[in-house]
Amino acid sequence: NSFITLVNSGIENGFKVILTPRILVLQLHSSSSVPFTSIFSQLFMTVVVPLIIGQIVRRYIKDWLERKKPPFGAVSSSVLLVIIYTTFCDTFSNPDIDLDRFSLILILFIICSIQLSFMLLTFIFSTRNNSGFTPADTVAVMFCSTHKSLTLGIPMLKIVFAGHEYLSLISVPLLIYHPVQILLGSVLVPTIRSWMVSRQK
Repeated sequence: NSFITLVNSGIENGFKVILTPRILVLQLHSSSSVPFTSIFSQLFMTVVVPLIIGQIVRRYIKDWLERKKPPFGAVSSSVLLVIIYTTFCDTFSNPDIDLDRFSLILILFIICSIQLSFMLLTFIFSTRNNSGFTPADTVAVMFCSTHKSLTLGIPMLKIVFAGHEYLSLISVPLLIYHPVQILLGSVLVPTIRSWMVSRQK
């Protein structure tokens, strides 16, 4: 499951770099040049290189890590919290951000609807008789394929839209999406767990 999730994330993030500017062009009815070579090289150095280095280093210190059990979970959560905090500060401290209360509530409603719709669709398709997924696979598909992280999304936005005057505004949906998926996940986990246990019996 972890390998499939990693491959899915890599392919999906590659498509986002290509599709996001095109969607914005269609929505905003304007065009501009996009330095794909520069963007891909920066993403490669930011995302792929650390991942490769981590996998190589892990092969040599795996036994030591299993013995010492460093608190990587706490470190990861702390780093994520810092990224969320600094991104919120950068976004909402920008005096040029033009976002009223109604628009913020509307974005929140749209994101909640999208998140629930995606989770429902993945649940329906992965529980079909000919899908070949086990109940555990269905849970992994629901939460892995529909969830996005600020740790990758924000660096991608800053690379793709570097120097853009509306970067703070563009970051708002992702800033809302991340906590929403955590809240929805915490609410749905007991129900999903009960369903999985009942199906596995």
